[in-house]
Amino acid sequence: MRLRRPGLRLPQSLVGRVFALYVATLFAFVSTGLTLFYRFNFEQTLDEAHQAAQMLNELAGQIVTESAVIGDFDTIQRTLNKTVSRSPFATAAYIDTQGGVLRARALLAERVPPPAWLKSRVAEHLQDVNQVITAGGRDYGVLRLSFDVERFAGDLWRLIQSAVLLAAAALVGGTLLIRYPLKKWLGTLDRALRVGHSKQPERAPELEPLMQGLPLEFRPMVLALNETATSLRSALQARERALVSLREVLAGLRASPLESGEPTEGTSQEEPEDVAQLSATVGRLVAERELSRKALERALDAAEQANRTKSEFLANMSHEIRTPINGIIGMTDLALESELTEEQREFLTIARASANALMSVINDILDFSRLEAGRLQIERVAFDPVAVAQEACSVVRAQAQAKQLPVSCRAQGDVPLSLVGDPTRVRQVLLNLLANAVKFTERGRVDVVLGCDGVGTAQPLLHLAVKDTGIGIAPAMHARIFEAFIQEDASTTRRYGGSGLGLSISKRLVELMGGRIWVESTPGRGSVFHVTLPLLEPEWAQGTVESGADAPPAGHAPPQPLSDDAPAVLIAEDNPANQKLMSWLLERQGYRVSLAEDGAQAVQMFGERPYRAVLMDVQMPVMSGLEATRLIREMELARGGGRTPVIAVTANAILGDRDECLAAGMDDYLAKPFTAAQLREKVEAWVPAAP
Repeated sequence: MRLRRPGLRLPQSLVGRVFALYVATLFAFVSTGLTLFYRFNFEQTLDEAHQAAQMLNELAGQIVTESAVIGDFDTIQRTLNKTVSRSPFATAAYIDTQGGVLRARALLAERVPPPAWLKSRVAEHLQDVNQVITAGGRDYGVLRLSFDVERFAGDLWRLIQSAVLLAAAALVGGTLLIRYPLKKWLGTLDRALRVGHSKQPERAPELEPLMQGLPLEFRPMVLALNETATSLRSALQARERALVSLREVLAGLRASPLESGEPTEGTSQEEPEDVAQLSATVGRLVAERELSRKALERALDAAEQANRTKSEFLANMSHEIRTPINGIIGMTDLALESELTEEQREFLTIARASANALMSVINDILDFSRLEAGRLQIERVAFDPVAVAQEACSVVRAQAQAKQLPVSCRAQGDVPLSLVGDPTRVRQVLLNLLANAVKFTERGRVDVVLGCDGVGTAQPLLHLAVKDTGIGIAPAMHARIFEAFIQEDASTTRRYGGSGLGLSISKRLVELMGGRIWVESTPGRGSVFHVTLPLLEPEWAQGTVESGADAPPAGHAPPQPLSDDAPAVLIAEDNPANQKLMSWLLERQGYRVSLAEDGAQAVQMFGERPYRAVLMDVQMPVMSGLEATRLIREMELARGGGRTPVIAVTANAILGDRDECLAAGMDDYLAKPFTAAQLREKVEAWVPAAP
């Protein structure tokens, strides 16, 4: 009895039915996977958007609050512009308590319009972000950030389209792949039908493997077809002989034109079947290789664009973070020099230490980013290794004295007084190791030992060792502590703090200088960090050594101080806190200070009267410091006379910023945040203060 279901028509063959069942099952799984994929990416996209919004809102809110307090609406507008640039927001607006509005909109890019249902669903989950700008108990306005719903919906729609195409490709590929094994496993029935008949049936040789591959249910049928084996073999042999004869004829036809030198009319140009298959395979491989090459090119372009975006982001964040930190550190230093109570001095000392710690973390992150991008260069200048080590010890000695830890520096053997290398990076490595030694040592001492390894060999080495009597490091962690963001355990991070980048940066710096760094440590007894660097004395450098002193360029020696009046200095700076800080510091040193709030005003004031030096910020409204410096140099050429020193004082501290400033015509460079001593030394190197 044969049962039928209305509206359902099954394939007639067993292979077809199994294939249909497989396709239906695969389709169900692919559909379920697409649904889960859509839900996961929808929730993940919204979660990432909210996280990014929270970070940008906090960062932008802090800057807007500081700017609103001092009424710096230009900075607020720049902050709004940067907030919507390459961010999940379409618009950013600041609405003050009087109803005034500053607004920034993201640039519209060409996008594939998403369907209305998807856009509506995204809009339901992405609401505007509002933050009340409050300082000192006073409301200044509201910062409102609106998500770019069109962009999120478009990205999701493109992702859904790609997933559907991939799922369709997987479905088609899966059906094609299953077709072959089905035919192989169940196709023996088809092969059985080819068994011929003969008047005297015999057991054909092909029947033995055929019977082994057949299911039990079909073997009787195949046995019934055994009598066809003889005729089938005869037919196959005849066909093979015919094919051999045909190939010989075709070969003879192709050879004839070559012997006569002329093409023969009616000569077949068709390739044999096996040659045609080979040609098709080669063509397919070439096409696949071309597709792979294009995919690699697209991936390379995307990686280069991502690297450029990362560099721009680091430059912007460096400027935006360093500028307020410079004001914090500078004003704190000035306040500490005034008359204070013990409690006030303690508070300000803690604030200065916290700002310095934050600056150290920022510098570590920037150094790590430059190392990751391969953009950090190693200098080759002459320096005294003992002096560099002693200088590093003096930096941490105050911190060590607070814990009653003696810090010593000594040289063993014949350490040269002058070597060729990068003293800044050597000092940075030693400071990282010494800071860790002091941090993780509660009692005992910290020592720095300099020596030479391999004296008399082809390549002697400078050996630096930093010893402490601290908590020590477990042997299993000796290699891992040099990885990024790694400390010995989580409790170490909570107790001692730190970003976990110091040793990773030190290891990469040492390797860039051609050296090696390793640790010997026993838990509870202390650690010894070893650094070996190639020892190259100046006379071996063959004229490649550059001067390491920060001296003014040749031909632009600093002018002598005026005897009848204080030297006039022009400060071009748009941040009010930094204006007051630099003005107070320079006026206390005997300089007469004039202020310009942007590059255009600085150029105008420079043309009205002479100045002995110009301190120029780089990122300013109306006109940048770079453009202002170029105009000042053009004015000097036009009117003749000497060259006025222009010193870049900027929060741009990414590799290449110094070279860009010098290329614009500036004479020196001072990165924010700076100390009072650094500013004084930089200005006095060009213009000595009035006695």
